[in-house]
Amino acid sequence: MPYFAIAETGKLWYSVRVVMKGHGTRRFLMCIALVAAVWGGVSTWFYVNDLVQPVLTPMNQSYVGYANVPRKAPGLRMEPFTFKGWDGGEVQAVIAVKDGEESSRQLSVIGDLMNAPVERLHQIDYVLVCVDWDHGIRSALPVAESLTAAGLTCVLWEPRGKDDRRQYCTHGLKECRDVPLLLNAVTARSGKSDPVFAAVGQGYGAGLLLQAAATEPRIRGLVSIDAFASLRQSVERTMPEGMLRPVVMWLMDQRIRRTAGMESFDVAPVEQAADMDRNVPVLVVNLAQDSPVCNFKDALTIYRRLRSDQRDVWTLRSENDPVGATHREMTVGRGRRGEAIQVGLLQDEDSAMSSILHWINDRVVDAVEAPRVTDPARPDLTSSHIRL
Repeated sequence: MPYFAIAETGKLWYSVRVVMKGHGTRRFLMCIALVAAVWGGVSTWFYVNDLVQPVLTPMNQSYVGYANVPRKAPGLRMEPFTFKGWDGGEVQAVIAVKDGEESSRQLSVIGDLMNAPVERLHQIDYVLVCVDWDHGIRSALPVAESLTAAGLTCVLWEPRGKDDRRQYCTHGLKECRDVPLLLNAVTARSGKSDPVFAAVGQGYGAGLLLQAAATEPRIRGLVSIDAFASLRQSVERTMPEGMLRPVVMWLMDQRIRRTAGMESFDVAPVEQAADMDRNVPVLVVNLAQDSPVCNFKDALTIYRRLRSDQRDVWTLRSENDPVGATHREMTVGRGRRGEAIQVGLLQDEDSAMSSILHWINDRVVDAVEAPRVTDPARPDLTSSHIRL
């Protein structure tokens, strides 16, 4: 073979090797990119799953392994019953009254009320109490103990349904539909044609009852403790800052929608607060000072949306408040939208329930005794002529 042919063949072979080497490098880089994308997708999925799990199934770790309905509780006599929930399944509930030797919590409330008794609470037949989605009855017992110490009768129930049959939590969006059915069941057991109901909710239960009271005229007064204004805002506050937060939030909403049939946008107790009857007194209380889920701003937001003629907002006294101060004057908003608000100050969490009992004795009983004021902007839901 001539020399020039050998030289040209060598050059061609060198070129092929270079080209093949280039293709191999690109393929290698593409494989690395593919592996990185898969790893990133899997990591994001696990990250989103970890974030969304407490939203879909907010478990109460204090009562893991305990039966939903306790056989007994300190200072209480409980009458268990079941009713059919909004989804057709059975829901466990109890009616709790003070009985036997008082618990330490009851004794504390009784001591607080000795100097300033509440003498009109007998006009309220039942108080709905809701705190947590998981172990709803057990989690509500501490609040029920305090309320029954003043002679009130409490109604507690399981928002998860009997034997935890409801797999996912909707933060009151769907569970609030149980409330009218619960009131029907309690009314049937009471023997009264029109018993008077009030409601006290805390955390999850406060959001649920805000949503329920907006369409249930039989609830004549509501105490909302540590309710979040919007589920989406609460979830966002628990997430770390970063450019990917909107993407992660979108992925979380997709997961929530596929599993629970809702999105975080759908749950906004502050919107239902605006629909509540002006005749219903509402007390908004903020005790969870440092919680990212619900804070004082949420309490103010809910308070400002209420149209009630008897609305109040309370929080704990801070070190910036004068010693012994009972109120804090605030201006919320700017310009013409600014609103002067008088915030009630609580000394501590331990004495909060005694103050709440006085508020129920004054505000709610007054509303029960007074004639209802018609509101042109809202139909009278108690009228038999209104079709819902």
